[in-house]
Amino acid sequence: MNDLHTGSLTSELAALTGAAALINATADRNEIDLNRITATHDAAPQFLELLADLVESVLDRHGRATLMTIHGWNVVQPALDIGLGCTPGADPLAVDGTAAVSASFARNAVARLVRTCSSRGLDASIGARYPARARENLLQLFTTRHRNDPRPSVRRLAALGVNVQAMQLELGIPLRWPGVWRGRLASALLEVLPALIDGVPGAGQDSPLPPTDRPPVQSPPWTALRFVSPSVGGLVRCDANGGGLLVLLPSSGGLVLYTGERRGALEVVAAHDGLIVRYCGPLVRFPDTSPFLDLEHGLARASLVEADVALRFAAHHADTPGHEFGRVNGSVRLGGEELAIAGNGLAESASPRPDQPHFRVGVDLGDGRALSATMTVAGGHADGFVCTDGRHIPVVGGWVRPGADDPLGPLALEVVLADGTHLALAVHGVQRLPVVRGRGTGARRLLFATCRVEGTTSPAGWCELTGVG
Repeated sequence: MNDLHTGSLTSELAALTGAAALINATADRNEIDLNRITATHDAAPQFLELLADLVESVLDRHGRATLMTIHGWNVVQPALDIGLGCTPGADPLAVDGTAAVSASFARNAVARLVRTCSSRGLDASIGARYPARARENLLQLFTTRHRNDPRPSVRRLAALGVNVQAMQLELGIPLRWPGVWRGRLASALLEVLPALIDGVPGAGQDSPLPPTDRPPVQSPPWTALRFVSPSVGGLVRCDANGGGLLVLLPSSGGLVLYTGERRGALEVVAAHDGLIVRYCGPLVRFPDTSPFLDLEHGLARASLVEADVALRFAAHHADTPGHEFGRVNGSVRLGGEELAIAGNGLAESASPRPDQPHFRVGVDLGDGRALSATMTVAGGHADGFVCTDGRHIPVVGGWVRPGADDPLGPLALEVVLADGTHLALAVHGVQRLPVVRGRGTGARRLLFATCRVEGTTSPAGWCELTGVG
């Protein structure tokens, strides 16, 4: 279930390159993690035996072997991280004796792989996220770390490591799932196959690696954008490292998602009066909006779609820090589906969330006013503002009451403004995005939703309910 499609990808790569393959087709990582030496030794010793047999057969024929372990990385960014079994330094190609590859192999074969992937639009890095350096990582069998291990099967593989160049490939979703991006990865590996087999120098091996980050852009005044329109609602978020999140909820149903952990195809940049959002590349499309209740099963129901997103947010008051309402216009292409966007948005800076159950809302009230507020469900705390007539009136108090059977069907709230005004309204959830964070007794439930104000029919904003239901 986890590391979806790695088995079929490994089979495809083996057929393409003429390599041997050892594929886990049945064991679930939640039951046994075959990337952990002790767990494998104790619960699946035959895996280590089969692996040793394969490596020995290659060494018997050729005197050397190149080994890749294929893993899944659940980002939608078309990225791969190459683990070499050691902590990368300022120059990630300058490996020492603790690595699972030799210094010359890293400088030549690994460098060529990174450059070739990058030339095909794949964000390749070396050990930036998954260096494979932990003692229990399977790749450590091919370093010097376990040469004197008391377990015979571990010691057998460790003894073979002197003639093995071993790498761990952590592959983002588009590189694993069938489609054009997986084809680009296969093509890159095939092109550099001679270097991967022999570790021989190739043209341009001394040239610098391509940058893992794009050039810095003007930092936006806000780090998140929520918007609604008749055709689609969405969430956009960027972080200090250039990673980001894009969630789209088309009115036709389902959920479309991008996630990235470093600067990539999703760009959120400052404009003179707001934000510009651009994305062109793969997205994961789910048939419903519940994948975050169990992401592993959610991904099993999903598919890839090529997308082109162009949005512009124009703030009502561009010089207001923190939070601001405005208009969002643009377009979204999902495969062959074109969606025009003309709606309302709320841009936000990162802000702390209350520890206790709380409710957040950013909604256009339809009468020239808009409300942004956060309040605890138990009452006693509320802050935010009402945007009206070119000014912000602070929220100084309020309470919220979720629905008895359906917390957003409707939810009643009342806020008190600094000018003494009381504002009471009810909001209904429209497109709902339930999320569970964590596991077991520490799990935390959240409900994100586009919402409408009582008496209207169209979404007018977003809300978030935490710790209820």
